[in-house]
Amino acid sequence: MAFAYSEAQDDQAVAERQWAKADKVMFTKFTSCIGLMGIKGSQVIGVHLPLRDGQNAVTNGDVDAAIALLDGAANPVIIGAISAWKASASDVFDHLVANLKPVKQYALGDGTYGGSVNNGHVQPEYV
Repeated sequence: MAFAYSEAQDDQAVAERQWAKADKVMFTKFTSCIGLMGIKGSQVIGVHLPLRDGQNAVTNGDVDAAIALLDGAANPVIIGAISAWKASASDVFDHLVANLKPVKQYALGDGTYGGSVNNGHVQPEYV
C-alpha cells in the first residue's frame, strides 16, 4: 500500500510522510529518513520521506508521490540518512535521484534537519 502524505500542522516539526511550505522548514528527528526540499516561490517546500511506514517499505511510487508534492520546486536537495537508503533501498534511492535531479545531496547521520531560502537555493539547517 502506498504511503499516505499529509500537510504538516507545524512547519517546524514536519513528521514522517508529511510536507510543509514556509520560509524555513524543519523536520522531526531523522534516524533512517531523508528530506526532500526545494524552492517554490520565495519559500522552502519539504517532504519527510521514511524508509518504511511501519508496515511497508518505500517504493518508487512513494518517491514519485513525494516528488510530486514538491510541485516543481527549483534547486531540489536531499538531506538526511542517505547512507541508510543506499544500504536498504538502493534501487529506490537511485530512482529518486534520477527523477528529482537534486542539485545537492547532504548525507548526514541521525539528527534534526531542515532548510531555509538563501539566494534561490535551500540553505541546510541543523539542530
